[in-house]
Amino acid sequence: MQRGGKLAIDRQALDKLRDIVGGDEVDLVELVESFLEEGPGLIEAITLSQCSADLLTMRRAAHSLKSNARDMGAIELSALCAKLEARCAAGERPGTSDVDAANLAFTEAVAELRNLYPVNSR
Repeated sequence: MQRGGKLAIDRQALDKLRDIVGGDEVDLVELVESFLEEGPGLIEAITLSQCSADLLTMRRAAHSLKSNARDMGAIELSALCAKLEARCAAGERPGTSDVDAANLAFTEAVAELRNLYPVNSR
């Protein structure tokens, strides 16, 4: 999906990931499917921990999602998760708007990945 003319997924990052797995499209699709399966639980943990002010849980979930999103080319999502992680590490509770922005970026990244790799994507 595009927001402000930008795609949610950086295709060059996906090309790099494909190269890392030896150029095998099947392996790349497995990684994408893994992100699509694990990502909802991570973004849910971020959302729920914001409500309960559980900074440790949010920090861990944001850290995992940050790395996974970067690998998938979801650069904006990765940056937003890095911001959440840093605020939690500093003992600051991220605002609802920060969590909402991460949720939106996640939703857009998932939609774009499902469009690019529709096989077995839920």
